[in-house]
Amino acid sequence: MTFWKLTPRHDTLWWCIEGKDPWQPHRDRAFGFVVRAGDEEAARWLAHENGGEENSALPGVRPWLDEGYSICEKLEDEGGVEVVLVNFRY
Repeated sequence: MTFWKLTPRHDTLWWCIEGKDPWQPHRDRAFGFVVRAGDEEAARWLAHENGGEENSALPGVRPWLDEGYSICEKLEDEGGVEVVLVNFRY
């Protein structure tokens, strides 16, 4: 099994268009995951199944399953000491 990091995309235009951001408002939403799964598809489904209100904010949009809304990257075994994901809101 591999670790995968999932985060919302901020390099596409959906996030700056009123009513198109599934993470607005910030309350009761997940903004990132590190999951263990066999492949990217399984990692995305784990995030989707454990997400919050972002999954139902916009009709027909499933942001953790859609590459247009989220990034899913494989975490390699190599590398130094690091914080993989910190995600909090005040």
